[in-house]
Formats: sequence, C-alpha cells, structure tokens
Amino acid sequence: MRVVRLSSIADRMYEIVLNKESINKFNERKITMRILFINNSGAGYADYVNIAENTTIDQFFAIKMQGQQENDCLIRVNRQPVPKDYVLQEGDRVTITPTKIEGARLVIA
Repeated sequence: MRVVRLSSIADRMYEIVLNKESINKFNERKITMRILFINNSGAGYADYVNIAENTTIDQFFAIKMQGQQENDCLIRVNRQPVPKDYVLQEGDRVTITPTKIEGARLVIA
C-alpha cells in the first residue's frame, strides 16, 4: 500500500515539474514580440522580426542598420516620426528609409 502511495506522489511531482516547464516556456515566449520591419535601403525588403520587450527605436536601429548613421535615415513607426527613446510595441510597423544615397557623382562636361 505504501509503495502505491509513494508512486502516486512521484507522479504528482512529475506533473508539477511539467507544469513549471510549461509556464517557463510561456514566459520565454512573452519576452519577445513581433514587429514588421521595412528596410528601404538598397533593394529593400519587408519582414516580421522578433525583438525583446522594452526595445527602443534607437536600439533597434543599432542592431538592424549596423554601420549606418541615424542622421542619414528617416525612421518611422506606424508611418509617424518618433523620438529616439520610443519603446517599440507588439505589432508596430518600423520603416527605415535612407535620405542620403551614395554613388552618384556630379560630372560637369
């Protein structure tokens, strides 16, 4: 009788551990959020990306547009200009468009 009782306790503990793992997986999913990123640099592209919560537009630009200056781009969120410290939200649409295009040179004949 005692062995059966211990095994039922062990089964219950296993269920608790599984539930804890499920909760941790749910929390891990909540840490990231999905936004639409439209990059108009070069050929351009649009894609959904996952980012961490509380990411500012300044941090996002530094990650996605490495080697480029913020001053050379028009940055919009949901079609509106935003300040550098704007915190991105789930479902935001981020558009980055270069304002200076290199490669053209003035030739006077």
